[in-house]
Amino acid sequence: LVDRAKNNILTLTDQQQAAKQFHCSLRDIEEKSLNHSILPGRYQRNGLDCKEQLKLFQARISIIGCGGLGGRVSELLARIGIGSLILVDPDVFEESNLNRQQFCTADTLGSYKAEVLARELTKINPILDTRIEKTRFSESSVLASDMVVDGLDSAKDRHSLSRLCLKHSLPLVHGAVDKWYGQVGVEQNSHGLIAHLYPQPGNSPATSQILPPTVSLLASMQAAETCKLILGQSSPLTASWLHCDLLHCEYHLLVT
Repeated sequence: LVDRAKNNILTLTDQQQAAKQFHCSLRDIEEKSLNHSILPGRYQRNGLDCKEQLKLFQARISIIGCGGLGGRVSELLARIGIGSLILVDPDVFEESNLNRQQFCTADTLGSYKAEVLARELTKINPILDTRIEKTRFSESSVLASDMVVDGLDSAKDRHSLSRLCLKHSLPLVHGAVDKWYGQVGVEQNSHGLIAHLYPQPGNSPATSQILPPTVSLLASMQAAETCKLILGQSSPLTASWLHCDLLHCEYHLLVT
């Protein structure tokens, strides 16, 4: 691997050849490379060093809800180099999802969201390990991960997820969208974000209005917060939350 790497960058072709030669997986080659300060070529524009990429590779993230936010967050995490994703969603793609949900196309209508995501994400990053749960989230969905991304659309479900994450001291990266508006924050053991934002838990309206640019913005923020937590980077969103107004280009950082 050292001999093949140019300027400590190893191409995907060389990774594939090494995996074939040594009868191992691409994941094995990537882990070995990062441990020897060799960077896979697909990460060279990240601007992260091999130690940081190794932390991302070793991370296991639960995506609870694989729709607008969850699907886009999953794609961003796969591209930056997260090694394992648990994709949890009982639903299939519907026509109303076409305006915003990642990998929802005319061809995937009626297919399980988690299955489609797993298939398409491994095309983006072939070392990605995915676990699919085509059911409502459970305690095992949370326990199997280092942290959890909230892609839900119900305050009631968010309260249930929050309780599980607080019980097991796992960070919960929250995001929510309503037309031009959205919010994002990180709930940790000493920070009751969900209870503050949703004091009266209940189900969301059946026909919520969600614009694709707002989804993309909030999902990007959730993905960034997830990576910062893994890399040990500080963030004001671990003690507050951000309200975004794309219509008027206003952003407010609020303390809970």
